[in-house]
Amino acid sequence: MPMRMSGHLTPITRSCVKKCLEYTCFALVGLLLTFPVNADVEVWTDKQKVILKGDLKGLRILPEGRAKPPRKNRKQSKRKSRRNQKIARPPTTLRVGPKERLKWPSMAAKEAQDGDTIEIAAGEYVDCTLWTANNLTIRGVGGRAHIRDETCGGKALWIINGENTTIENIEFSGMKVRDKNGAGIRHQGKGLTVRNSYFHDGEEGILGGGRHPGDVILVEDSEFRRIGRAGKAHSVYIGPADKFTLRRSHVSHCVDQGNCVKSRAKHNVISCNVIASMEGDSSWELDLPNGGRAEVLNNVIQQGPKSANRGIVAFAMETWKAPNRNPEQTLIFKGNTVINDHSAGRFIVTRNRENTILKVNGNKFIGPGSLDFKENNEYSHRRHVAGLKKYPALPEACKK
Repeated sequence: MPMRMSGHLTPITRSCVKKCLEYTCFALVGLLLTFPVNADVEVWTDKQKVILKGDLKGLRILPEGRAKPPRKNRKQSKRKSRRNQKIARPPTTLRVGPKERLKWPSMAAKEAQDGDTIEIAAGEYVDCTLWTANNLTIRGVGGRAHIRDETCGGKALWIINGENTTIENIEFSGMKVRDKNGAGIRHQGKGLTVRNSYFHDGEEGILGGGRHPGDVILVEDSEFRRIGRAGKAHSVYIGPADKFTLRRSHVSHCVDQGNCVKSRAKHNVISCNVIASMEGDSSWELDLPNGGRAEVLNNVIQQGPKSANRGIVAFAMETWKAPNRNPEQTLIFKGNTVINDHSAGRFIVTRNRENTILKVNGNKFIGPGSLDFKENNEYSHRRHVAGLKKYPALPEACKK
């Protein structure tokens, strides 16, 4: 049974006690050697307890309590925690502009919470923004808000990491980065809608998609002009999203061998657009390299005289790489007007797989070049034969 010595060492001052503990442990051990080997001995002072285990192989001094961080550090930690914590609140409208509390979109992004609406006053903002909240609606008011010239993370003017983001009435320009693929919008989240917006004079308009299962992207009533870089940046470049829809939009003057529209999505719906390289030195006007299910309906697609690639529409051209092959390989190409203002070319280029289905009918193909789908389509060698005005005039696509 353990033996216990207790009591206050009142004749010894605190300083002496401290010295006792620090310098006389061996003396205590020597005295305690007379106790049985298996005995535990506790020596108490007014502040500390010394436990001498029975085997005398260890000597442990227990402090009076847990060590506490310095008061100054504790306060700093609390302040930092408060700064990083957002107080939950119902969705609200945050206003951005020269006369508002939030002067820049990036300031609104730091305060934004799920479900908020961000209204950006018309004007120019040399500013880049990372949007992380979900279910945001971001719109220009009083005219288009113009975001230009400053990119975040070597990627884009705006990086979207949240889910179900809607962007309306915003202008993007001057998007350039060292890697030559600076975007107006870099979509890294899940679910994106872009309406009535204008992308111009940069390397890439919209880039991204497919990072998360169920990603659906819609672009409508928007314009892209003078965009492209080094053959790898494009006006619109969509990754392997579940679905991409481009409708009632105008994509033109695609430059530096960039594609006007490129999408690797599993399901593409391209309808009622004008897609025209015009004076630009574009590559493909419409490129769907992974195949998939593609519904290309009622568009005007034009290749200009300076295009670097004489092919106009490409389907499944990269499916020889297994990772780039969508499960379905169906092209429905109907009601389109395809104009070749180049000296030669090929209207539709495809790479067929064992499950490829091509439904190309009810279209008008105009200009020089080879056509593999003359049956159930109209073909005219010259603009005037088809009743079109001279270049650069273009017919209208679908009306709203």
